Amino acid sequence: MTKDFFVVDFEFTQCSGREKPKGFFSEILEIGAVKIDSETLEATGQIHDFVRPHFYPKQAKEIMTFCMITDKDMEAAIGFAEMLEKIHSLYTPGQTYFAAWGDADYAVLAEGCRRHELENPVLRADYLDMAAWYKWEMGDSHTTGLRKATEEQGIDTGLLWHTAIDDAINTGKLLVQILQDGWEPEDFIKTNELGNDFLA
Repeated sequence: MTKDFFVVDFEFTQCSGREKPKGFFSEILEIGAVKIDSETLEATGQIHDFVRPHFYPKQAKEIMTFCMITDKDMEAAIGFAEMLEKIHSLYTPGQTYFAAWGDADYAVLAEGCRRHELENPVLRADYLDMAAWYKWEMGDSHTTGLRKATEEQGIDTGLLWHTAIDDAINTGKLLVQILQDGWEPEDFIKTNELGNDFLA
């Protein structure tokens, strides 16, 4: 059975230096996600929501400007548990890859579930780090940013960037292109040391 793809991007709080509260962890402020059918390579579902910070709202304010998130956006924000329900509506464990650019998205989701004492709906074995794949595929010694990767591959992004849904859609466009070119994610996971780490 070929897995479908749930391509996700989170915007989340960050904090450093003297202002970092004891026990601080990053909280998700925005989710953008697109589900892609593995057979047709068409988008079959989408999520775009703002998420209320529960533990460190002050630190959320500091990152909102960079992420272009307004107070009005946050007025309509959903809770963390509701976000998990929406993820579960498009992602089926063992049948869907949870694809993201880099390793931060799965980590912030897993930590959020732990702090909220809620079950993580996403299996670690389903996680597919597209940035790690690109680094391996290109033979690079460093991790390439999503924007540069799409430029290198000639992806038409419409110049839309930095919101969670834009980044998820653009990651999805790159994913579709490499799948059309014959890429098999299972081969990457099985044969590459970076891929094997995803199954730990």
